[in-house]
Amino acid sequence: MKKDFPLQKVASLVVTAVACAACAPMGSTGYVSATDGTRSISPSYTAGNLSDQYGNDFAIRHTINAVISQGSQNRLSSRAIRLPERPLGEIAVFGYQFPENCGGHEFRVLEAQDTQILEFSYPTSDGDTRMIRDYISGPSPFVQPGLWTAYDHTADSISTMTSQIEQRGAGIFNGVYSQGLVTNLAVVEQRALGSAYRQALNDVYDCGDVQTLADASTQ
Repeated sequence: MKKDFPLQKVASLVVTAVACAACAPMGSTGYVSATDGTRSISPSYTAGNLSDQYGNDFAIRHTINAVISQGSQNRLSSRAIRLPERPLGEIAVFGYQFPENCGGHEFRVLEAQDTQILEFSYPTSDGDTRMIRDYISGPSPFVQPGLWTAYDHTADSISTMTSQIEQRGAGIFNGVYSQGLVTNLAVVEQRALGSAYRQALNDVYDCGDVQTLADASTQ
C-alpha cells in the first residue's frame, strides 16, 4: 500500500530549497588548490555578456597547472598584494614565464583560503605592463573562470570597482543577491584586455602538456 509523503517532509524540502536559492548551481567546475589539496568550486553561472568569451576552462586549468608545477613559489602578506577583498593570512604566489615558443607570457597564481586567482602580465603598446586578474574561485558564488565575472579586475582599477546586485529565480525562488564587486572598465577596454588574455591562454594551451613545457624551458 502506497504511503502518503509526510507534510513535514515537504515543508522541510521547501525551506531547504529557498535557503539554497543563492547557492552555486549544478555543473560547477572544480579547481584543486595547490596549497592544501582542497577543491574550490566555481559555479557555471555566467555573469554579464562577456565572461564566457575571455578564457576557456580547459586553457585556464592547463595554465594554472603549468604555473604551479613549473614556476617559483613564494608566500606574501595579504597586505603585499592589493586585492578588492583582502584575504586573511598569507597569500601563496606561484610565478612562471613561459618559453618564447609558447608566447613568452608571464602568469602568476595567487591562492589564499578559498580564493584562487590567475594573474596575467599584459605588456601594453606603450611599454607598460597591466596586471589582469581572473578570479577562479573566491568570495562570491558569481565568481567564474574567464573575464569579466565577479571580482575580476586589473591591478590599477580596483578603486573604481562597484557592487552589483543580481535578481534571479522566479516564484518562491525569486530573490535579489549581491554579485559582489565588478569591474568598472569601459566595455571597449574589457574587450581589448579580454582578447589579449584569451590569446595568451590559447598560446599556452596549444604549446603542449606540462612536461613539454618543462623540456622547452631547459633548451
